[in-house]
Amino acid sequence: LTATTLPPLIPSAVKGSNMPPLVVADKCKAGHKSIANKKKEISMDTTGEQKTNMLLEFLRCQVKTNAKNCKDIEKEYTLCHKSFMGTGSYKGMRHCGKPMAALYQCVISSSKSP
Repeated sequence: LTATTLPPLIPSAVKGSNMPPLVVADKCKAGHKSIANKKKEISMDTTGEQKTNMLLEFLRCQVKTNAKNCKDIEKEYTLCHKSFMGTGSYKGMRHCGKPMAALYQCVISSSKSP
């Protein structure tokens, strides 16, 4: 594999203050502001935690407006979240970090500023 064929790195945590410039839908601006001001990392692995939920709300808002191509990934995350909250696992995973990171990556790449 060459560097051009490798998939992009999917983060396990993000710092709201380090998020790339995005095209943020008007109705998502409050959610973006609430996470963009965070200096501490938001872990993708802490399913149900307040900061992670704030990030999730913003991502879902972006999916509805600017990143409609990410709907399938959002559905996968929702299945994971529901299963995790109900049984404590999803497809053998003890958290929803991978589906959350995939949703984040999709929304970020679909919403980058020109």
